[in-house]
Amino acid sequence: MKVLKYLLYLVGLLVLVGVILPSKTHLERSIELTVSKSAAFEYLNNIRNFNNWSPWHGIDPDTRYEFTGPRSGVGAKMRWDSDNSNVGKGTQEIVNSVPDSRVDIALAFEGMGTASASYILRDGEQGANVTWAYEGDHGWNLISRYMGFFMLETFLGPMYEEGLGNLKQILEAQKVPKLAERFEIATEEIDYQVGAESFTGFIAYPQNGSSSAGILVVHEWWGHNDYARHRAEMLAREGYTAFALDMYGSGKLAEHPDDAAKFMNAVFAEAGAAKARFEAAMDILKARETVNPERLAAIGYCFGGATVLNMARAGLDLKGVVSFHGNLATQSPAQPGQVKAKVLVYHGNEDPFVPAEQVTAFKTEMDAAGVDYSFTGFDGAKHSFTNPGADAFAEKFDMPLAYSPQADAESWKGMLTFFETLFE
Repeated sequence: MKVLKYLLYLVGLLVLVGVILPSKTHLERSIELTVSKSAAFEYLNNIRNFNNWSPWHGIDPDTRYEFTGPRSGVGAKMRWDSDNSNVGKGTQEIVNSVPDSRVDIALAFEGMGTASASYILRDGEQGANVTWAYEGDHGWNLISRYMGFFMLETFLGPMYEEGLGNLKQILEAQKVPKLAERFEIATEEIDYQVGAESFTGFIAYPQNGSSSAGILVVHEWWGHNDYARHRAEMLAREGYTAFALDMYGSGKLAEHPDDAAKFMNAVFAEAGAAKARFEAAMDILKARETVNPERLAAIGYCFGGATVLNMARAGLDLKGVVSFHGNLATQSPAQPGQVKAKVLVYHGNEDPFVPAEQVTAFKTEMDAAGVDYSFTGFDGAKHSFTNPGADAFAEKFDMPLAYSPQADAESWKGMLTFFETLFE
Protein backbone atom coordinates (compact mmCIF):
# COMPACT_ATOMS: atom_id res chain seq x y z
CA MET A 1 0.00 0.00 0.00
CA LYS A 2 2.84 2.40 0.81
CA VAL A 3 4.31 1.87 -2.63
CA LEU A 4 0.95 2.57 -4.24
CA LYS A 5 0.55 5.68 -2.08
CA TYR A 6 3.99 6.97 -3.11
CA LEU A 7 3.17 6.31 -6.76
CA LEU A 8 -0.07 8.23 -6.41
CA TYR A 9 1.80 11.10 -4.74
CA LEU A 10 4.39 11.03 -7.54
CA VAL A 11 1.74 11.05 -10.28
CA GLY A 12 -0.08 13.87 -8.54
CA LEU A 13 3.13 15.84 -8.22
CA LEU A 14 3.93 15.33 -11.90
CA VAL A 15 0.44 16.45 -12.85
CA LEU A 16 0.69 19.50 -10.61
CA VAL A 17 4.07 20.47 -12.03
CA GLY A 18 2.73 19.93 -15.54
CA VAL A 19 -0.18 22.25 -14.83
CA ILE A 20 2.22 24.89 -13.48
CA LEU A 21 4.63 24.61 -16.43
CA PRO A 22 4.07 27.25 -19.14
CA SER A 23 1.72 26.29 -21.93
CA LYS A 24 3.85 28.20 -24.45
CA THR A 25 7.58 28.05 -25.15
CA HIS A 26 9.95 30.12 -27.26
CA LEU A 27 13.30 29.43 -28.89
CA GLU A 28 15.32 31.22 -31.51
CA ARG A 29 18.71 31.04 -33.18
CA SER A 30 20.38 33.49 -35.56
CA ILE A 31 23.14 33.43 -38.15
CA GLU A 32 25.02 35.98 -40.23
CA LEU A 33 25.07 35.50 -44.01
CA THR A 34 27.09 37.20 -46.73
CA VAL A 35 24.07 37.25 -49.06
CA SER A 36 21.39 39.92 -49.23
CA LYS A 37 18.06 39.86 -47.43
CA SER A 38 16.38 39.58 -50.83
CA ALA A 39 18.34 36.45 -51.72
CA ALA A 40 17.70 34.85 -48.32
CA PHE A 41 14.00 35.76 -48.43
CA GLU A 42 13.55 34.35 -51.93
CA TYR A 43 15.03 31.04 -50.81
CA LEU A 44 13.19 30.76 -47.49
CA ASN A 45 9.87 31.87 -48.96
CA ASN A 46 9.86 28.76 -51.20
CA ILE A 47 8.61 25.97 -48.93
CA ARG A 48 10.04 23.34 -51.25
CA ASN A 49 13.54 24.48 -50.35
CA PHE A 50 13.02 23.54 -46.69
CA ASN A 51 14.22 19.96 -47.03
CA ASN A 52 17.42 21.14 -48.70
CA TRP A 53 18.68 22.60 -45.43
CA SER A 54 16.41 21.13 -42.75
CA PRO A 55 18.19 18.85 -40.24
CA TRP A 56 15.06 16.67 -39.96
CA HIS A 57 15.31 15.58 -43.58
CA GLY A 58 18.64 13.93 -42.72
CA ILE A 59 17.21 12.08 -39.72
CA ASP A 60 14.85 10.09 -41.92
CA PRO A 61 15.51 10.36 -45.69
CA ASP A 62 12.55 8.00 -46.21
CA THR A 63 10.06 10.54 -44.88
CA ARG A 64 7.09 10.95 -47.21
CA TYR A 65 6.28 14.52 -48.33
CA GLU A 66 3.32 16.13 -50.04
CA PHE A 67 3.34 19.72 -51.29
CA THR A 68 0.17 21.67 -52.00
CA GLY A 69 -0.62 25.26 -52.92
CA PRO A 70 1.88 27.64 -54.52
CA ARG A 71 5.62 27.01 -54.35
CA SER A 72 6.25 30.27 -52.49
CA GLY A 73 4.42 32.67 -50.22
CA VAL A 74 1.14 32.46 -48.35
CA GLY A 75 -0.65 29.16 -48.87
CA ALA A 76 2.45 27.10 -49.69
CA LYS A 77 2.08 23.94 -47.61
CA MET A 78 4.10 20.83 -46.86
CA ARG A 79 2.83 17.64 -45.20
CA TRP A 80 5.31 15.11 -43.82
CA ASP A 81 4.86 11.54 -42.62
CA SER A 82 7.70 9.58 -41.03
CA ASP A 83 7.89 6.30 -39.16
CA ASN A 84 10.75 7.80 -37.13
CA SER A 85 9.40 9.22 -33.84
CA ASN A 86 11.98 12.03 -33.94
CA VAL A 87 10.35 13.30 -37.14
CA GLY A 88 6.74 12.18 -36.79
CA LYS A 89 3.84 13.51 -38.84
CA GLY A 90 2.47 16.97 -39.41
CA THR A 91 2.12 19.98 -41.64
CA GLN A 92 3.69 23.38 -42.09
CA GLU A 93 2.13 26.21 -44.05
CA ILE A 94 3.29 29.73 -44.85
CA VAL A 95 0.68 32.07 -43.36
CA ASN A 96 2.46 35.41 -43.71
CA SER A 97 5.17 36.61 -46.07
CA VAL A 98 6.70 40.08 -46.08
CA PRO A 99 9.34 40.53 -48.81
CA ASP A 100 12.88 40.88 -47.48
CA SER A 101 11.54 40.98 -43.91
CA ARG A 102 9.95 37.76 -42.60
CA VAL A 103 8.17 34.50 -43.35
CA ASP A 104 5.71 33.10 -40.76
CA ILE A 105 4.76 29.44 -40.69
CA ALA A 106 1.96 27.55 -38.93
CA LEU A 107 3.02 24.12 -37.65
CA ALA A 108 0.75 21.24 -36.68
CA PHE A 109 2.25 18.10 -35.11
CA GLU A 110 -0.01 15.06 -35.16
CA GLY A 111 -0.89 14.23 -31.56
CA MET A 112 1.42 16.94 -30.19
CA GLY A 113 -0.43 20.22 -30.70
CA THR A 114 0.43 23.26 -32.75
CA ALA A 115 3.26 25.76 -32.98
CA SER A 116 4.55 28.55 -35.17
CA ALA A 117 7.92 29.36 -36.68
CA SER A 118 9.32 32.47 -38.30
CA TYR A 119 12.28 33.44 -40.43
CA ILE A 120 13.10 37.03 -39.52
CA LEU A 121 15.47 38.95 -41.80
CA ARG A 122 17.51 41.92 -40.64
CA ASP A 123 20.51 43.81 -41.96
CA GLY A 124 23.74 42.16 -40.86
CA GLU A 125 27.35 43.24 -41.00
CA GLN A 126 28.00 41.82 -44.48
CA GLY A 127 24.54 40.87 -45.71
CA ALA A 128 21.50 39.34 -44.06
CA ASN A 129 21.04 38.29 -40.47
CA VAL A 130 18.52 35.42 -40.30
CA THR A 131 16.70 34.52 -37.09
CA TRP A 132 14.81 31.23 -36.97
CA ALA A 133 12.22 31.52 -34.18
CA TYR A 134 9.88 28.89 -32.69
CA GLU A 135 6.76 29.41 -30.59
CA GLY A 136 5.23 26.26 -29.10
CA ASP A 137 1.61 26.16 -27.96
CA HIS A 138 1.15 23.03 -25.78
CA GLY A 139 -2.30 23.76 -24.44
CA TRP A 140 -3.26 21.27 -21.70
CA ASN A 141 -1.10 18.50 -23.16
CA LEU A 142 1.07 17.95 -20.07
CA ILE A 143 3.52 15.65 -21.84
CA SER A 144 4.02 18.31 -24.49
CA ARG A 145 4.54 20.93 -21.74
CA TYR A 146 7.28 18.82 -20.14
CA MET A 147 8.97 18.27 -23.50
CA GLY A 148 8.73 21.94 -24.37
CA PHE A 149 10.16 23.09 -21.05
CA PHE A 150 12.93 20.55 -20.54
CA MET A 151 13.88 19.51 -24.09
CA LEU A 152 13.48 22.66 -26.18
CA GLU A 153 16.99 23.98 -25.64
CA THR A 154 18.72 20.59 -25.48
CA PHE A 155 17.04 19.04 -28.54
CA LEU A 156 15.56 21.77 -30.73
CA GLY A 157 18.31 24.34 -30.13
CA PRO A 158 21.09 22.24 -31.72
CA MET A 159 18.76 21.28 -34.58
CA TYR A 160 18.07 24.94 -35.34
CA GLU A 161 21.79 25.69 -35.26
CA GLU A 162 22.51 22.81 -37.64
CA GLY A 163 19.74 23.91 -40.00
CA LEU A 164 20.95 27.51 -40.14
CA GLY A 165 24.47 26.25 -40.77
CA ASN A 166 23.17 24.22 -43.71
CA LEU A 167 21.30 27.27 -45.01
CA LYS A 168 24.44 29.39 -44.85
CA GLN A 169 26.48 26.74 -46.67
CA ILE A 170 23.94 26.39 -49.49
CA LEU A 171 23.35 30.09 -50.09
CA GLU A 172 26.95 31.14 -49.87
CA ALA A 173 28.30 28.17 -51.84
CA GLN A 174 25.88 29.03 -54.66
CA LYS A 175 27.46 32.45 -54.61
CA VAL A 176 24.16 34.22 -54.26
CA PRO A 177 25.29 37.83 -54.66
CA LYS A 178 26.37 39.71 -51.58
CA LEU A 179 24.39 42.77 -50.58
CA ALA A 180 26.66 45.19 -52.39
CA GLU A 181 26.97 42.95 -55.48
CA ARG A 182 23.36 42.02 -56.09
CA PHE A 183 21.76 43.21 -59.32
CA GLU A 184 18.14 44.25 -59.49
CA ILE A 185 16.63 42.35 -62.39
CA ALA A 186 13.76 42.53 -64.84
CA THR A 187 12.04 39.62 -66.56
CA GLU A 188 9.92 39.15 -69.68
CA GLU A 189 8.01 36.30 -71.27
CA ILE A 190 8.73 36.10 -74.99
CA ASP A 191 6.56 34.40 -77.62
CA TYR A 192 8.38 33.53 -80.84
CA GLN A 193 8.10 31.40 -83.95
CA VAL A 194 10.35 28.70 -85.37
CA GLY A 195 8.93 27.82 -88.75
CA ALA A 196 5.21 27.28 -88.28
CA GLU A 197 5.45 26.44 -84.57
CA SER A 198 4.98 28.78 -81.60
CA PHE A 199 7.35 28.82 -78.63
CA THR A 200 7.39 30.63 -75.29
CA GLY A 201 10.64 31.68 -73.64
CA PHE A 202 11.60 33.69 -70.59
CA ILE A 203 14.35 36.27 -70.33
CA ALA A 204 15.91 37.77 -67.20
CA TYR A 205 18.45 40.57 -67.21
CA PRO A 206 20.16 42.99 -64.78
CA GLN A 207 18.87 46.54 -64.65
CA ASN A 208 22.29 48.17 -64.62
CA GLY A 209 22.07 49.69 -68.10
CA SER A 210 25.13 47.93 -69.51
CA SER A 211 25.63 45.04 -71.91
CA SER A 212 26.81 41.70 -70.60
CA ALA A 213 27.36 38.14 -71.68
CA GLY A 214 24.24 36.25 -72.71
CA ILE A 215 23.47 32.77 -71.37
CA LEU A 216 20.98 30.35 -72.92
CA VAL A 217 19.24 28.05 -70.42
CA VAL A 218 17.86 24.76 -71.74
CA HIS A 219 15.23 22.99 -69.68
CA GLU A 220 14.99 19.41 -68.42
CA TRP A 221 12.93 16.83 -70.28
CA TRP A 222 9.80 18.01 -68.43
CA GLY A 223 9.77 21.10 -70.61
CA HIS A 224 10.06 24.85 -70.17
CA ASN A 225 9.01 25.22 -66.52
CA ASP A 226 9.55 27.36 -63.43
CA TYR A 227 12.81 25.60 -62.65
CA ALA A 228 14.44 26.74 -65.89
CA ARG A 229 13.08 30.25 -65.34
CA HIS A 230 14.45 30.32 -61.80
CA ARG A 231 17.92 29.46 -63.08
CA ALA A 232 17.66 32.31 -65.61
CA GLU A 233 16.81 34.69 -62.76
CA MET A 234 19.77 33.44 -60.74
CA LEU A 235 22.09 34.15 -63.67
CA ALA A 236 20.61 37.62 -64.11
CA ARG A 237 21.38 38.43 -60.49
CA GLU A 238 24.99 37.55 -61.28
CA GLY A 239 25.01 40.19 -64.02
CA TYR A 240 24.20 38.05 -67.08
CA THR A 241 21.28 38.25 -69.46
CA ALA A 242 19.76 34.77 -69.45
CA PHE A 243 17.19 33.36 -71.85
CA ALA A 244 15.33 30.22 -70.78
CA LEU A 245 14.37 28.93 -74.19
CA ASP A 246 11.64 26.49 -75.20
CA MET A 247 12.60 23.32 -77.09
CA TYR A 248 9.14 21.71 -77.24
CA GLY A 249 6.62 24.42 -78.16
CA SER A 250 4.20 26.66 -76.30
CA GLY A 251 2.15 24.82 -73.68
CA LYS A 252 4.07 21.54 -73.97
CA LEU A 253 4.90 20.95 -70.32
CA ALA A 254 4.95 17.34 -69.13
CA GLU A 255 3.10 16.20 -66.02
CA HIS A 256 4.17 12.57 -66.44
CA PRO A 257 7.42 10.90 -67.63
CA ASP A 258 5.56 9.35 -70.57
CA ASP A 259 4.63 12.83 -71.81
CA ALA A 260 8.18 14.09 -71.24
CA ALA A 261 9.58 11.21 -73.29
CA LYS A 262 7.06 11.90 -76.07
CA PHE A 263 7.98 15.61 -76.24
CA MET A 264 11.72 14.88 -76.15
CA ASN A 265 11.58 12.13 -78.78
CA ALA A 266 9.56 14.38 -81.08
CA VAL A 267 12.46 16.85 -81.09
CA PHE A 268 14.99 14.12 -81.87
CA ALA A 269 12.77 12.56 -84.55
CA GLU A 270 12.64 15.71 -86.69
CA ALA A 271 15.96 16.18 -88.48
CA GLY A 272 17.58 19.47 -87.57
CA ALA A 273 14.75 20.51 -85.22
CA ALA A 274 16.87 20.82 -82.08
CA LYS A 275 19.52 22.93 -83.83
CA ALA A 276 16.93 25.17 -85.50
CA ARG A 277 15.12 25.82 -82.23
CA PHE A 278 18.35 26.49 -80.37
CA GLU A 279 19.64 28.86 -83.05
CA ALA A 280 16.34 30.77 -83.05
CA ALA A 281 16.77 31.34 -79.32
CA MET A 282 20.38 32.41 -79.89
CA ASP A 283 19.22 35.03 -82.37
CA ILE A 284 16.69 36.39 -79.86
CA LEU A 285 19.34 36.62 -77.17
CA LYS A 286 21.94 38.24 -79.44
CA ALA A 287 19.44 40.93 -80.44
CA ARG A 288 18.90 42.13 -76.87
CA GLU A 289 20.36 45.52 -75.96
CA THR A 290 21.73 44.10 -72.71
CA VAL A 291 23.76 41.42 -74.53
CA ASN A 292 27.17 41.55 -76.15
CA PRO A 293 26.55 39.16 -79.12
CA GLU A 294 30.18 38.11 -79.11
CA ARG A 295 29.90 36.75 -75.56
CA LEU A 296 27.42 33.88 -75.54
CA ALA A 297 27.29 30.64 -73.58
CA ALA A 298 24.70 27.99 -72.76
CA ILE A 299 23.77 25.77 -69.85
CA GLY A 300 21.38 22.85 -69.73
CA TYR A 301 19.87 20.35 -67.34
CA CYS A 302 19.13 16.68 -68.12
CA PHE A 303 17.74 16.83 -71.70
CA GLY A 304 19.04 20.40 -71.77
CA GLY A 305 22.53 19.25 -70.81
CA ALA A 306 22.59 16.86 -73.75
CA THR A 307 21.26 19.65 -75.99
CA VAL A 308 24.02 22.16 -75.17
CA LEU A 309 26.68 19.47 -75.66
CA ASN A 310 25.23 18.65 -79.07
CA MET A 311 25.20 22.33 -80.01
CA ALA A 312 28.88 22.53 -79.09
CA ARG A 313 29.56 19.40 -81.16
CA ALA A 314 27.78 21.08 -84.08
CA GLY A 315 30.24 23.97 -83.92
CA LEU A 316 27.83 26.74 -82.90
CA ASP A 317 29.48 30.05 -82.02
CA LEU A 318 29.39 29.74 -78.24
CA LYS A 319 32.17 30.64 -75.84
CA GLY A 320 31.23 27.83 -73.49
CA VAL A 321 28.60 25.27 -72.55
CA VAL A 322 27.78 23.69 -69.19
CA SER A 323 25.91 20.40 -68.84
CA PHE A 324 24.27 19.42 -65.54
CA HIS A 325 23.33 15.73 -65.27
CA GLY A 326 22.93 15.59 -69.04
CA ASN A 327 23.10 12.56 -71.30
CA LEU A 328 26.60 12.28 -72.82
CA ALA A 329 25.92 9.94 -75.75
CA THR A 330 25.61 11.21 -79.30
CA GLN A 331 25.01 10.05 -82.86
CA SER A 332 27.26 12.88 -84.15
CA PRO A 333 30.58 12.84 -82.27
CA ALA A 334 32.72 15.96 -82.05
CA GLN A 335 35.24 16.32 -84.86
CA PRO A 336 38.76 17.77 -84.51
CA GLY A 337 38.72 21.54 -84.94
CA GLN A 338 34.93 21.79 -85.05
CA VAL A 339 34.05 22.59 -81.43
CA LYS A 340 34.45 26.29 -80.64
CA ALA A 341 33.07 26.21 -77.11
CA LYS A 342 34.84 25.27 -73.95
CA VAL A 343 32.92 22.46 -72.29
CA LEU A 344 32.11 21.93 -68.61
CA VAL A 345 30.25 18.81 -67.46
CA TYR A 346 28.80 18.02 -64.04
CA HIS A 347 27.68 14.43 -63.58
CA GLY A 348 26.23 12.29 -60.80
CA ASN A 349 28.32 9.16 -60.42
CA GLU A 350 25.23 7.22 -59.28
CA ASP A 351 23.15 8.31 -62.29
CA PRO A 352 21.80 5.12 -63.92
CA PHE A 353 20.77 7.06 -67.03
CA VAL A 354 24.42 7.92 -67.71
CA PRO A 355 26.44 4.79 -66.86
CA ALA A 356 30.21 4.62 -66.49
CA GLU A 357 30.77 3.32 -70.02
CA GLN A 358 28.97 6.37 -71.42
CA VAL A 359 31.23 8.63 -69.37
CA THR A 360 34.31 6.83 -70.67
CA ALA A 361 33.10 7.09 -74.26
CA PHE A 362 32.43 10.84 -73.83
CA LYS A 363 35.91 11.53 -72.48
CA THR A 364 37.44 9.51 -75.32
CA GLU A 365 35.39 11.52 -77.82
CA MET A 366 36.42 14.87 -76.32
CA ASP A 367 40.10 13.90 -76.19
CA ALA A 368 40.09 12.66 -79.78
CA ALA A 369 38.49 15.91 -81.01
CA GLY A 370 40.89 18.09 -79.01
CA VAL A 371 38.06 19.79 -77.10
CA ASP A 372 38.91 22.05 -74.16
CA TYR A 373 36.71 20.36 -71.56
CA SER A 374 36.43 19.68 -67.84
CA PHE A 375 34.47 16.83 -66.27
CA THR A 376 33.37 16.56 -62.63
CA GLY A 377 31.58 13.53 -61.21
CA PHE A 378 29.95 13.73 -57.78
CA ASP A 379 30.08 10.54 -55.72
CA GLY A 380 26.67 9.53 -54.41
CA ALA A 381 24.81 11.97 -56.68
CA LYS A 382 21.96 10.66 -58.83
CA HIS A 383 20.16 12.08 -61.84
CA SER A 384 18.61 15.57 -61.43
CA PHE A 385 20.91 16.37 -58.50
CA THR A 386 20.48 20.14 -59.03
CA ASN A 387 16.68 20.14 -58.88
CA PRO A 388 15.08 20.47 -55.41
CA GLY A 389 11.94 18.91 -56.86
CA ALA A 390 13.76 15.70 -57.81
CA ASP A 391 12.83 13.85 -54.62
CA ALA A 392 9.14 14.49 -55.17
CA PHE A 393 9.39 13.24 -58.78
CA ALA A 394 11.30 10.18 -57.57
CA GLU A 395 8.61 9.28 -55.07
CA LYS A 396 5.68 10.03 -57.36
CA PHE A 397 6.96 8.12 -60.39
CA ASP A 398 9.39 5.64 -58.79
CA MET A 399 12.35 7.09 -60.67
CA PRO A 400 16.06 7.03 -59.68
CA LEU A 401 16.28 10.78 -59.05
CA ALA A 402 17.55 12.65 -55.99
CA TYR A 403 18.42 16.22 -55.11
CA SER A 404 21.90 16.78 -53.69
CA PRO A 405 22.34 20.20 -52.02
CA GLN A 406 26.11 19.78 -51.97
CA ALA A 407 26.43 18.80 -55.64
CA ASP A 408 23.99 21.55 -56.60
CA ALA A 409 25.93 24.20 -54.70
CA GLU A 410 29.35 23.06 -55.88
CA SER A 411 28.33 22.77 -59.53
CA TRP A 412 26.69 26.21 -59.53
CA LYS A 413 29.75 27.77 -57.94
CA GLY A 414 32.00 25.99 -60.46
CA MET A 415 29.87 27.23 -63.34
CA LEU A 416 30.12 30.83 -62.14
CA THR A 417 33.90 30.54 -61.87
CA PHE A 418 33.94 29.07 -65.39
CA PHE A 419 31.98 32.04 -66.74
CA GLU A 420 34.14 34.57 -64.89
CA THR A 421 37.22 33.09 -66.57
CA LEU A 422 35.48 32.69 -69.92
CA PHE A 423 34.32 36.30 -70.11
CA GLU A 424 37.16 38.11 -68.32
